[in-house]
Amino acid sequence: MKCILLVRVSTEAQSYEEQEKELYDLAHFYGYKDKDISSIATKESAIKLDEEERFGLNRMKELLETGEYDCVFAWEISRIARRKKILFSILEYLTTKGIQLIIKEPRIRLLKDDKTIDEGAETIFTLYAQLAESEMRNKIARFSRAKKEGFNKGKYMGGKITLGYKVSEDGYWQIDEEGSKLVRLVFDMYISGEYSLTELGKELKSRGYFKNLSVTNVKAEMYGLLKNPIYRGIRTSNNIYPQIIDDDTWEKCRKKREENRTRSKAKTPHLLTPLIRCSCGASYSVNLMDATYSCRVKHNAVEKGLLHSPDINVNVIESLAWYVALQELHEDMICKRNDAKETYEEEIRIYNQKIAYSRGILESTMQRRSDLDENYFVHGRFTKEKYEELTKKQNGIIKAEQDNIRKYEAAIQNMEKQIQADITFDDMLDSLNQSYDTLKNGTDMETMRRITHRYITDINIEPWKGKATSFWKKVTIRTIHDMGKKKKIEQLKEQGLDNMTFTLVGTFYVNTLHKKAYWDKDMINCVPMVYIERLTRKRKDTRINKK
Repeated sequence: MKCILLVRVSTEAQSYEEQEKELYDLAHFYGYKDKDISSIATKESAIKLDEEERFGLNRMKELLETGEYDCVFAWEISRIARRKKILFSILEYLTTKGIQLIIKEPRIRLLKDDKTIDEGAETIFTLYAQLAESEMRNKIARFSRAKKEGFNKGKYMGGKITLGYKVSEDGYWQIDEEGSKLVRLVFDMYISGEYSLTELGKELKSRGYFKNLSVTNVKAEMYGLLKNPIYRGIRTSNNIYPQIIDDDTWEKCRKKREENRTRSKAKTPHLLTPLIRCSCGASYSVNLMDATYSCRVKHNAVEKGLLHSPDINVNVIESLAWYVALQELHEDMICKRNDAKETYEEEIRIYNQKIAYSRGILESTMQRRSDLDENYFVHGRFTKEKYEELTKKQNGIIKAEQDNIRKYEAAIQNMEKQIQADITFDDMLDSLNQSYDTLKNGTDMETMRRITHRYITDINIEPWKGKATSFWKKVTIRTIHDMGKKKKIEQLKEQGLDNMTFTLVGTFYVNTLHKKAYWDKDMINCVPMVYIERLTRKRKDTRINKK
């Protein structure tokens, strides 16, 4: 007859060679030859796995069912299992089939020579089964305490390495310098308000990040990253990580996520949706027939006594908001002139990243284009239609990336000129006036929208009380610099320059009929409007001319 050596260790790091050698010696002692010995050596947990999940036990049963084996050797009882339920199940299985079980430590021989169970051996087996389960419970408790202690100390306890972190040589979580820079970049770019998650994904990919992910997958990655509390240093799922994102940045990001959830996701060519909100709480939308911004629920509201803010002409309010946004932009440029060189150098670095990424795509696409020509003209592996389809697609990618490289290189050249130039305050004012002229000549709407939304936080429209005509509106535009403006107003008042403070207040009095806006109620200080007609009233005049 033959015998089975049942050998098991719990982890990959452990070795079962010693167990196996000692069991071979024991089997030889009982008269089994090498050709009659089958070793089942496994690396699997006796704590986590149930009996039917244990490969070693299942393989043992398969061999015993052949009827060629009459004995099983094990190093100790815990090598068979650590749970009493499994041990007694195996005990019943072996005794029912008359299979001998021999344990090396402590020495147990389960069956007598007549194949009946040895009561003394059964008693010892039961005792050691109890000890094995007790040891298992103690191990689980010890592992749990060690794991909890490791978590409390910020120790790496296994699992995926989160972006922004690494594991130190002594096994603790540590901030990864390069990864954390990317995490902070993602937060800063999202908070700026210039990017939706999709646009953020595209921008990051254009800089060479997340190369192996699609834009959709990068969007999902960003969504999880921006709301992951571990970057704030908050304990989650037992882990404690070093803080990467400060509390102020985290709160700004939370507000921006909340704001973006309530905003319309539809693409729009209009600058101010959804910056303008009605007194009823709804956002304004554009009425193309009237060429006005108006409350989107105004005509559908049924609540009695519900008040709405007045409509306002699209061209007038967009021109005024653009004027304010440009003021804020140039204020930034003036105030941050000392840091302008560093800012330009950082932007140049980003453009160089984009150029490198585009060149990589260009190179790989041109190689595929070359392979495509070879496969079609030399090997004939494509039909003409398929070849033309693939060629058109690849040529499109090549052209797009070449255009991108030219665009990025032109931007770098312009910034290098700015770094070398000695820009004065007068130059800034000239630049501001040129921006107005640019608007009149036509400009990129997407750029205008991004700048407007970067600086303006919300716009409030009210009727001007005391004015009988509906053409007069009071417009309040709030910006990210409002707190700074309050301090400047106080400084001007202290200097006796109260008459200059109106230019720092974001309240305007607008005449939509004559397309004029004023800084003050007295209509003395007129805002230099940058009016350009983009929408005209489409609704026909239905009035009947009377003779």
